[in-house]
Amino acid sequence: MDALPTPQDYNLTEWKSVRLTSKDFSVKIGKRVLNSELSDSGINVYSANVREPFGKINADLLQDFSVDSVLWGIDGDWMTNIIKANEPFYPTDHCGVLRSDKHKARILVSALYEAGKKQNFSRSNRASIDRISNLYLKLPPLDAQEKIAQAINSIEQKISSLQTELNSLNGKQKEILEKYLF
Repeated sequence: MDALPTPQDYNLTEWKSVRLTSKDFSVKIGKRVLNSELSDSGINVYSANVREPFGKINADLLQDFSVDSVLWGIDGDWMTNIIKANEPFYPTDHCGVLRSDKHKARILVSALYEAGKKQNFSRSNRASIDRISNLYLKLPPLDAQEKIAQAINSIEQKISSLQTELNSLNGKQKEILEKYLF
Protein backbone atom coordinates (compact mmCIF):
# COMPACT_ATOMS: atom_id res chain seq x y z
CA MET A 1 0.00 0.00 0.00
CA ASP A 2 1.28 3.45 -0.85
CA ALA A 3 1.93 5.91 1.94
CA LEU A 4 -1.09 7.90 2.99
CA PRO A 5 -1.05 11.57 2.03
CA THR A 6 -0.56 13.96 4.91
CA PRO A 7 -1.12 17.71 5.15
CA GLN A 8 2.65 18.11 4.81
CA ASP A 9 2.51 16.44 1.37
CA TYR A 10 0.44 19.35 0.11
CA ASN A 11 0.69 23.05 0.34
CA LEU A 12 -1.87 23.76 3.05
CA THR A 13 -3.44 26.41 0.86
CA GLU A 14 -4.61 23.51 -1.33
CA TRP A 15 -6.80 22.28 1.52
CA LYS A 16 -10.15 23.95 1.08
CA SER A 17 -12.46 25.11 3.77
CA VAL A 18 -15.89 24.40 2.33
CA ARG A 19 -19.26 25.35 3.72
CA LEU A 20 -21.94 22.70 3.57
CA THR A 21 -24.34 25.15 1.93
CA SER A 22 -22.11 25.10 -1.15
CA LYS A 23 -23.53 23.64 -4.36
CA ASP A 24 -21.11 20.70 -3.92
CA PHE A 25 -23.31 19.31 -1.15
CA SER A 26 -26.82 18.10 -0.58
CA VAL A 27 -28.00 18.36 3.04
CA LYS A 28 -31.38 16.88 4.02
CA ILE A 29 -33.26 15.42 6.93
CA GLY A 30 -35.73 12.57 6.87
CA LYS A 31 -39.38 12.30 7.85
CA ARG A 32 -41.08 11.10 10.98
CA VAL A 33 -41.75 7.35 11.06
CA LEU A 34 -44.47 5.90 13.26
CA ASN A 35 -44.11 2.43 14.79
CA SER A 36 -47.19 1.39 12.81
CA GLU A 37 -45.24 2.08 9.58
CA LEU A 38 -42.42 -0.32 10.46
CA SER A 39 -42.50 -3.79 8.91
CA ASP A 40 -40.57 -7.06 8.82
CA SER A 41 -39.29 -6.36 5.32
CA GLY A 42 -38.37 -3.37 3.21
CA ILE A 43 -35.47 -0.96 3.54
CA ASN A 44 -33.55 -0.05 6.69
CA VAL A 45 -34.76 2.93 8.71
CA TYR A 46 -32.14 5.10 10.44
CA SER A 47 -32.86 7.54 13.23
CA ALA A 48 -30.62 9.42 15.72
CA ASN A 49 -28.45 6.30 16.14
CA VAL A 50 -27.12 6.38 12.60
CA ARG A 51 -24.96 3.29 13.04
CA GLU A 52 -27.77 0.79 13.53
CA PRO A 53 -31.10 0.70 11.71
CA PHE A 54 -34.02 0.68 14.11
CA GLY A 55 -36.41 -1.11 11.79
CA LYS A 56 -37.56 -1.59 8.22
CA ILE A 57 -40.15 0.20 6.15
CA ASN A 58 -41.95 -0.45 2.86
CA ALA A 59 -41.62 3.13 1.65
CA ASP A 60 -38.98 5.31 0.13
CA LEU A 61 -38.17 8.90 0.87
CA LEU A 62 -35.00 9.34 -1.15
CA GLN A 63 -35.12 8.39 -4.80
CA ASP A 64 -31.45 8.43 -5.75
CA PHE A 65 -28.88 6.20 -4.06
CA SER A 66 -26.16 6.52 -6.70
CA VAL A 67 -23.65 8.18 -4.32
CA ASP A 68 -22.51 7.34 -0.81
CA SER A 69 -24.47 9.04 1.96
CA VAL A 70 -23.10 10.42 5.21
CA LEU A 71 -25.63 10.23 8.03
CA TRP A 72 -25.64 12.22 11.25
CA GLY A 73 -27.86 11.97 14.29
CA ILE A 74 -29.80 15.12 14.97
CA ASP A 75 -30.87 14.85 18.59
CA GLY A 76 -28.98 11.99 20.16
CA ASP A 77 -25.36 11.41 21.03
CA TRP A 78 -23.22 12.94 18.30
CA MET A 79 -22.42 10.31 15.69
CA THR A 80 -21.93 9.92 11.97
CA ASN A 81 -21.96 6.98 9.57
CA ILE A 82 -21.65 6.11 5.88
CA ILE A 83 -24.24 4.26 3.83
CA LYS A 84 -22.71 2.93 0.61
CA ALA A 85 -24.06 3.93 -2.79
CA ASN A 86 -26.88 1.77 -4.17
CA GLU A 87 -27.95 0.77 -0.65
CA PRO A 88 -31.47 2.17 -0.14
CA PHE A 89 -32.38 3.44 3.33
CA TYR A 90 -35.00 5.65 4.95
CA PRO A 91 -33.92 8.51 7.25
CA THR A 92 -36.26 9.67 9.98
CA ASP A 93 -36.66 13.24 11.16
CA HIS A 94 -33.87 12.51 13.68
CA CYS A 95 -31.39 11.65 10.92
CA GLY A 96 -29.60 13.97 8.53
CA VAL A 97 -28.18 13.00 5.14
CA LEU A 98 -25.13 14.66 3.57
CA ARG A 99 -24.16 13.80 -0.01
CA SER A 100 -21.59 15.05 -2.49
CA ASP A 101 -20.45 13.90 -5.88
CA LYS A 102 -17.40 16.18 -5.59
CA HIS A 103 -15.96 14.80 -2.32
CA LYS A 104 -15.36 11.33 -0.93
CA ALA A 105 -17.84 10.24 1.74
CA ARG A 106 -15.00 8.50 3.61
CA ILE A 107 -13.42 11.90 4.14
CA LEU A 108 -16.68 13.77 4.73
CA VAL A 109 -17.82 11.41 7.50
CA SER A 110 -14.65 12.07 9.51
CA ALA A 111 -14.58 15.80 8.78
CA LEU A 112 -18.25 16.14 9.74
CA TYR A 113 -17.73 14.12 12.92
CA GLU A 114 -14.79 16.31 13.98
CA ALA A 115 -16.63 19.53 13.15
CA GLY A 116 -19.63 18.31 15.17
CA LYS A 117 -17.41 17.49 18.14
CA LYS A 118 -16.03 21.05 18.05
CA GLN A 119 -19.61 22.36 18.06
CA ASN A 120 -20.41 20.07 21.03
CA PHE A 121 -23.40 18.56 19.26
CA SER A 122 -25.34 16.39 21.68
CA ARG A 123 -28.86 15.63 22.88
CA SER A 124 -29.09 19.14 24.32
CA ASN A 125 -27.17 20.94 21.54
CA ARG A 126 -28.97 19.46 18.55
CA ALA A 127 -27.24 19.02 15.21
CA SER A 128 -30.11 20.62 13.31
CA ILE A 129 -30.01 21.03 9.56
CA ASP A 130 -29.35 24.76 10.00
CA ARG A 131 -26.38 24.16 12.30
CA ILE A 132 -24.97 21.48 10.00
CA SER A 133 -25.45 23.63 6.90
CA ASN A 134 -23.43 26.42 8.49
CA LEU A 135 -20.42 24.22 9.20
CA TYR A 136 -17.17 24.59 7.32
CA LEU A 137 -15.13 21.45 6.64
CA LYS A 138 -11.45 21.61 5.78
CA LEU A 139 -10.93 19.04 3.03
CA PRO A 140 -7.83 17.85 1.19
CA PRO A 141 -7.60 17.90 -2.60
CA LEU A 142 -9.61 15.21 -4.40
CA ASP A 143 -6.54 13.11 -5.30
CA ALA A 144 -5.62 12.92 -1.60
CA GLN A 145 -9.23 12.09 -0.71
CA GLU A 146 -9.15 9.23 -3.20
CA LYS A 147 -5.86 7.84 -1.83
CA ILE A 148 -7.11 8.03 1.75
CA ALA A 149 -10.44 6.39 0.85
CA GLN A 150 -8.62 3.57 -0.99
CA ALA A 151 -6.34 3.02 2.00
CA ILE A 152 -9.29 2.89 4.41
CA ASN A 153 -11.09 0.38 2.16
CA SER A 154 -7.95 -1.77 1.95
CA ILE A 155 -7.50 -1.71 5.73
CA GLU A 156 -11.17 -2.54 6.34
CA GLN A 157 -10.92 -5.51 3.95
CA LYS A 158 -7.84 -6.75 5.81
CA ILE A 159 -9.62 -6.38 9.16
CA SER A 160 -12.60 -8.31 7.82
CA SER A 161 -10.34 -11.06 6.50
CA LEU A 162 -8.48 -11.30 9.81
CA GLN A 163 -11.77 -11.35 11.75
CA THR A 164 -12.99 -14.26 9.61
CA GLU A 165 -9.70 -16.08 10.22
CA LEU A 166 -9.91 -15.39 13.96
CA ASN A 167 -13.47 -16.72 14.12
CA SER A 168 -12.32 -19.88 12.34
CA LEU A 169 -9.40 -20.33 14.74
CA ASN A 170 -11.66 -19.82 17.75
CA GLY A 171 -13.95 -22.51 16.41
CA LYS A 172 -11.02 -24.91 15.93
CA GLN A 173 -9.71 -24.10 19.41
CA LYS A 174 -13.10 -24.87 20.93
CA GLU A 175 -13.29 -28.11 18.93
CA ILE A 176 -9.86 -29.25 20.19
CA LEU A 177 -10.63 -28.30 23.81
CA GLU A 178 -13.93 -30.17 23.73
CA LYS A 179 -12.26 -33.21 22.18
CA TYR A 180 -9.48 -33.50 24.78
CA LEU A 181 -11.00 -32.01 27.93
CA PHE A 182 -14.61 -33.09 27.89
